[in-house]
Amino acid sequence: MSLRNVALLGATGTLGSKILTALNRAGFNVTAIQRKESTKSAPNAAKSLKVDLNSSSDLASAFMGQDFVVAATPNPRLATEKFWMEAAIQAGVKRIIPSEFSTNLEAKASQSLPIVKDKLEIRKYVEELGASGKIEWTSVNNGPFCVGFLWTSGFVGPNLKNQTTTFHDGGNNIVCTSTLERIGESVAKVLATEHLESTKNKPVYTYSAAVSERKMTDVFAKIKGITFEETEVSIESVTKAAFEALEKGDMSKFMDFYIPFCFDPEYHGDFRDIAWNDKLGLPVMTDEELEELARGWTVV
Repeated sequence: MSLRNVALLGATGTLGSKILTALNRAGFNVTAIQRKESTKSAPNAAKSLKVDLNSSSDLASAFMGQDFVVAATPNPRLATEKFWMEAAIQAGVKRIIPSEFSTNLEAKASQSLPIVKDKLEIRKYVEELGASGKIEWTSVNNGPFCVGFLWTSGFVGPNLKNQTTTFHDGGNNIVCTSTLERIGESVAKVLATEHLESTKNKPVYTYSAAVSERKMTDVFAKIKGITFEETEVSIESVTKAAFEALEKGDMSKFMDFYIPFCFDPEYHGDFRDIAWNDKLGLPVMTDEELEELARGWTVV
């Protein structure tokens, strides 16, 4: 029997809405699970239910008849995610997809980073659930989002507004990056009947393009006709400063942990060797397609 019923948490969010679209296109029947107090609508869902997200019993009722539960909740923490996972077990759901959507969590170095502490705790928990036979799980991981606010602001690579670019350790290190649409496609693919067994109790990595800070700078130099002023920064210095600030209770450099996570080879942000693109039938962008995507990005 084909399993087609999906409950989706976070269906109206930036990522969740793309997952909803992809699930619809793949022929799934999606029920949007929303906070009781939410004023947002999920018009593209087959059904929308507003429940107490801190009540396992309320969630279990909402999950009855669902084959899968997918979470696209921002900033997930185990203390709150447990509610819906326990509810999914109570309701007899076959498989869950936690809100992981990260860069390489399998790399030992990555597991030392404060930015992934909560996601690692959730991963450990779902692995225990899978090993116990209570419920199946699959996580989807995608690298940094391939969206304009990241690749045009100068946080990594080019700053279109200032016409500057930052290269960490030379700017040639590769990271796998994904559009929000690709992440949605990946969720739909791992839940497809033909992939259910192969993706059972596993992390699945997919991506849209493998890029570097220099590559993205070259893309914008070409399509915008910009000559960028270059700055070189050491990943080691960025990482050290971020840890030192955190030890002092200073959170101002917390986001800087994403620099080693993406671009230090020790953290394996280039995960092409473990990617499932070929297995799932997800093509990688050509240079021309990447350039066309970048043309549509608004300068921030």
